[in-house]
Amino acid sequence: MHEWQSVALKTLPEMRSEITRAEDPLTLWMEIVLTFDEAYEPPKNDDFIKRVYDYADWCLDRDGGETAADHLPTCVTMFWEHIPTNEAARQDMPRWLSWEQVLANEHFFKYRLTEDELADLERVYAKANPGSTAA
Repeated sequence: MHEWQSVALKTLPEMRSEITRAEDPLTLWMEIVLTFDEAYEPPKNDDFIKRVYDYADWCLDRDGGETAADHLPTCVTMFWEHIPTNEAARQDMPRWLSWEQVLANEHFFKYRLTEDELADLERVYAKANPGSTAA
């Protein structure tokens, strides 16, 4: 078993079958994104959401991978691109990512957003952090 699978099993045990079936980290992240979206449906599963962000942070600190599908930080960018496309997750982003993190990685966060969604993201951060430079 690969380290990314072992850590995923410890972090996201409810996804055991998806984790053990995943041929590479990218395949697993596609499954995580689906389950992440479900976690925002009532009743919201904050515990799972937090653990997805924790696993993403772990992946970002790793090197290696001969292809994009094996390179853990690249796989996380697919997750990041997705977060603000889910309105509930977009509204919740300030709990998990600072405005500085969003700005430092804005090319990932803006990649799939419409202009209205991007403006909404900026409003969300301005509301969450009234003294920030967002919006």
